[in-house]
Amino acid sequence: MGSFFDIGCKPYNNNDGERGLTVGLNRTASNALEALLDEVLQYRHPDIHEKIMMYLPLDQITFSELTKEEFNLTVKEIQKCIHNRTESAEWQCYQERMWVEEIEPLVLQDERYQRD
Repeated sequence: MGSFFDIGCKPYNNNDGERGLTVGLNRTASNALEALLDEVLQYRHPDIHEKIMMYLPLDQITFSELTKEEFNLTVKEIQKCIHNRTESAEWQCYQERMWVEEIEPLVLQDERYQRD
């Protein structure tokens, strides 16, 4: 078993569909993304890192507690980290793939997300 990632909510619309943006990942994928979040946030933005990781003992990583500004800062910092890597190790390539395939599509649907 891995971790459950709670990204946030879709904006309200006319239909009553599911608004939650969540995904459950296996242990390898969740560990890779946890390491990415640690690398990007732990020292430069410890308050944001703490909010995201507060439910980690319950195998949950959540972006839901972030303000709009914190959410967008986090996304930009992660994207910057991934794109600035010049020579990526295999595990870093896996981190990028998990972010791009599993998390980023949910981030883009979140009502807090701001495109540049």
